[in-house]
Formats: sequence, C-alpha cells, structure tokens
Amino acid sequence: MTQGVTLLLTVGGWGESDVEQMMRRAHQAAARDLLETLLRTDRIERAVVATDDAGWAEGLLSLPVHIDVDPPDEPFHFGRRLAGLIERYDVRRALYAGGASAPLLGAESWIDALSQLAEADRLVVTNNTHSCDWVGFAPADEVLAAITRQTSDNPIAWVLDTECGLPVRSTLPSAATRFDLDTPTDLLIARRHPDIGPHLRRYLDSLDSLGLKAPQIDAVLAEMTREGGRLALIGRVSPGAWASLDHATRCWVRVFAEERGMRASGRVERGEVRSLLADYVKLAGLEGFFDSLADLTNAVLFDDRVLLVSRGRWPSAPDRFNSDLGRWERVEDPFLRRFARAASESQIPVVLGGHSVVAGGLMALVEVLQSEQKEV
Repeated sequence: MTQGVTLLLTVGGWGESDVEQMMRRAHQAAARDLLETLLRTDRIERAVVATDDAGWAEGLLSLPVHIDVDPPDEPFHFGRRLAGLIERYDVRRALYAGGASAPLLGAESWIDALSQLAEADRLVVTNNTHSCDWVGFAPADEVLAAITRQTSDNPIAWVLDTECGLPVRSTLPSAATRFDLDTPTDLLIARRHPDIGPHLRRYLDSLDSLGLKAPQIDAVLAEMTREGGRLALIGRVSPGAWASLDHATRCWVRVFAEERGMRASGRVERGEVRSLLADYVKLAGLEGFFDSLADLTNAVLFDDRVLLVSRGRWPSAPDRFNSDLGRWERVEDPFLRRFARAASESQIPVVLGGHSVVAGGLMALVEVLQSEQKEV
C-alpha cells in the first residue's frame, strides 16, 4: 500500500561569525532549491521546514509548507528536535534532509528514492549508510527512541540499520548523492559546478564581491588535467571518489585513508579516533610534514578533521572555516593556526576541508573538470 511521505527539512544552527553567516545564507539558498525540487516531484504529501530563522522562513510562505520555528528558550539538540517533529506531525514515513544536503541531486533521483519509501512498511533509503546527509525511513513513529539519542544527523541511517534492524538501501556514490555543503571549501567547489540550483547560484555568485577566491582549487583542477599529474588524497577518502578521479584523469594518486565513518560509528564521541598520519606530523613537525608531501605530490586534497580529532582537538567552527579558507591569521586555536599557516605556505597547493573534500566534493570537482573540458 502506497502512503505519503512527510519531508522534514532542517535549516539553521549557525553562529554569528562572518564565515558562519556565509554558511547560513548558502544553506538557506540551497534549502530553497531543494524544497522546490522535492515539491515538484509530487511525491511529498506534506513539507515541514524547521528553522531558527523566522525572518528567512517568512520568504517560504508562498510555498505549500509548514514552518516550525525552533523554540528560542531551549538549547538545540538534534535528535530531540527531529523526534519532536515526528511526534508533532504524526509522521509515519519521513524524509529528513539538512538544508544543504543535496545541492546536485535532481528530481528523477528523488522520485526513485521517495517511491521506494512510499511503497515500503519497513525501510531506510539514504545517500550514505555510514554518514548520511539525507535519509528516508519508515516506520518513523516506531524509532523515536533511537532518533532522540542522536546529536547530529550523520549516524541516523547507521543507527536505524544496526540498532533498529531496518533494511537499508543506499544510493550509488556520485557527486549528486554524496556532495553537500558543510564547509566554505564546499561552497567554493559548488560555485564551479554547472548543476547547482538557481537560488544557490545567485548567492555563490555574490561571493565574488567579498573577494572570496579559490586559487588552491584552481591549482588542483589544473593538476588533474595534466598528463601524469600527481595528487594526494588525505583523510576519510571515499573509494567511489577515488575511483571517479582515476577514471576521469591520467594522474598518479597517493591515498592516505583513515577513520571513515568515525562520527556515525561513535568513535569520535568515545575518543577512539586514531591517525597514523597524525603520529607522523608529531615526529616531523608541521613544516617538515608539508615538505615531505611536496616531495611526493604536486597538489593535496586534505580532510584535516581526522587529524584534529585524533589529537583530541575540535576547534570552533570559525577557526575550522577560516583555516579552510587559508585565513590562518584569524584562527585562534594554536595548533590549527600553525597547521593552517604551514598548509598555506606549503610549496604545493593544499585544499583543506572536511569529509566532503575527499568524497562528494572530489566527485563534484571531477564533474567540473569534465564539464570544462567539454567546453574547450
């Protein structure tokens, strides 16, 4: 029996620094694109937008959506907020998505996922079981206890599989299914991609006026085009992203892959994250580490969150984002400041970011490369 799917779209949770507000506005633009795409599929019975920004939400009132503003007097907890939405709207089949979880995913792919969910009594459909950005699940009302415990969205699919015993269908890895907007680096990659939505396109185009440039990304793309180019991928490297790079280029690639699924599996919260690369950084020093990299490769895509967590550090969002942008002088955390400076002053271009830079973001870069080559 086919039943309707309720969209639960969450948008918000950013601080007041300039880089966080940049991410907020990008997420809001991408969320508007995602909402309009999903509504066009005719597979969404009801759409609920949960946000901490009532002013932005007013701009959505022309669409057939329910606006649910975060309670101003309660500390935000992801799991409790999502479980509360499921209870309040009596949701049986839920599609949860973060505001910028799928900026490249088209309507046909959404129709396929939503059709599977609508026809099943017990099912999880997601873009990535190990670290989901969006996830559809049924019966939503019977997994509230598991949902309530989650402090972020990444582990939901994993928990529904391993703890609740729901069968999982994960989409095939691609830029469309794995790329999201977690860091400023992701925005710089998205700006180059031809398939982002119109609202996000307008916002990202406006970043030129802020002087936000991406010379490291341009240098990585140039190295990808070179016959026999040399690239290094560091961090939670996605096998699918590595494969797409290998298929599309004639580069030599070094891969240093560690701690995939560290958040979804709970290893971060339990303090179990380990990094052999971090041990080497301790031995060689930051400048020595980047000098060694320069001897091995001509450009680096570096998911540095594994390195940070393995050292017992989690700097503030402004620190992480300014580090990603190469603005090391604005970083307050002493280690990350030295790390970002060493990366910025390295002999080779180093693109810093989170998981996406060696997963969905890398796949998106490959598609940018292919698109630009077609235009030549």
